[in-house]
Amino acid sequence: MATKRRFASLEDEDRENLLENVDSKNTKRQTRTAINGFREYLTEKSLSLDFESYDDAQLDDVLSKFYMEMRNKNGEMYKKTTMQSYRQGLQRHLSKTRDIDILKGDNFKKSQKAYQCMTKELKRLGLAAVEHYPAIADADIEKMYMFFCKDLESPKMLQYKVNITIMKKRYLPDPDHTCPKVFVDIMIHFGRRGRENLATLTRQDFAVQPDPEGTLYIYKTHDELTKNHQTDSEKSSDGRMYEIKGSDRCPVRSFVKYIRRLNPKCNKLFQQPKLTAKDGIHYDNIPLGHNKLGIYMNEISKAANLSREYTNHSCRATTVHILDEAQIPSRHIMSVTGHKSEASLKTYSGKTCEKTKKMMSDTLSEKTLCKTSKITKPATLSSNIDFLCLSQTSVTVETEAISTTSFGSFNLQPLSDSQTQNLINDIIPEMAADDDDDGMDDLLKSLEVPRCIPKQSNSVNAASINQKAMPVPVFNNCSNITVNYNFIQKN
Repeated sequence: MATKRRFASLEDEDRENLLENVDSKNTKRQTRTAINGFREYLTEKSLSLDFESYDDAQLDDVLSKFYMEMRNKNGEMYKKTTMQSYRQGLQRHLSKTRDIDILKGDNFKKSQKAYQCMTKELKRLGLAAVEHYPAIADADIEKMYMFFCKDLESPKMLQYKVNITIMKKRYLPDPDHTCPKVFVDIMIHFGRRGRENLATLTRQDFAVQPDPEGTLYIYKTHDELTKNHQTDSEKSSDGRMYEIKGSDRCPVRSFVKYIRRLNPKCNKLFQQPKLTAKDGIHYDNIPLGHNKLGIYMNEISKAANLSREYTNHSCRATTVHILDEAQIPSRHIMSVTGHKSEASLKTYSGKTCEKTKKMMSDTLSEKTLCKTSKITKPATLSSNIDFLCLSQTSVTVETEAISTTSFGSFNLQPLSDSQTQNLINDIIPEMAADDDDDGMDDLLKSLEVPRCIPKQSNSVNAASINQKAMPVPVFNNCSNITVNYNFIQKN
């Protein structure tokens, strides 16, 4: 009787394939791009393409020139991130073929210094900043979910008709937007990265079950091979998507409704919608492809008329931003997004939201403005002349060197006779210059300006003071005092 062997026997090719699969597809692509770009440079400089056989000194010299002379097809300098990608791609290739380290090796000091010099130059030229994917703004989140959940028969939905037509033309013709909503719900609640593994998701990858209190939630049943989790045993995401009872925006309700409408002949989670639903089936036996799902959030942004076109990765940034704003500990956020370190999480959580940016700007601007106190209150004249009334007195005071908690010495005090006369003399020439010989001079001189009742206050509430006479304020430690008197003729 033949004994079954315990261990497998692999061919050399099979072993090589396993070793090659250690790196992700993106990593392999970046490595190929770096190698091809470097060989293009060698061709243009009439150098040997077999750079793997260069000795350390020659390779160090060529790399130093390559870093400083790197340009794109338009002859423009690369950004720092692109330059870094080329360098790391060459390092991966050379470490496998020659077991050398061009990043930290002592034999490559010249190229290392050239790279550092170029990164500083790129910083000076403004090409070193990393443009991170923006989180979806609060207003756009609300607008997007209104777009998902609005009843098409409602009169309020008329404003969305054009956008719905756009969505249909862009192959998202779900009548009630269940598929786009489920897509966004999954992306946000599970912190998914861009287009990673979207086309390979199946309906069996998610399940619904109740928690101990009976509240339903959706969870992932299978782990995935992701960028951050290639070889470890940790879950790529341990997030949950709970129901919102009594809400038309409930993600669990939308998910269950969506699953029931999928084509049973297709196992993929995201399928091509039918133009016309039949027998309760709203989707064809055709899965949505990798590229189509990769721009899904862009299409939703256009259809819902959001303030900008967001990418799929913006949903991941939104997940981190919302949880960080709610002061959820980083270790818990990482359990949802799959980040392996808090340092990488700061790429998203370290960003300042629009509301905070505006608050900081307003705070700084407040310090640069002069503090202005305004006293506005109606007053009437005690006069026998009935065709004139003083309807409003406005006093604007600009103070100097006053702190945010103090408006200086601001008191309403009685005027002496000389002060009253000086005030009238200051007002009369300006009024007379405007009206020439219209009798205003004699009128104003005949007016009796009443004394002000003392009041310790930084402002005067006109509604709380029952005083028919015109108050004349006095301000101490102030400059640039402007007093405006508006006279309105009675009809």
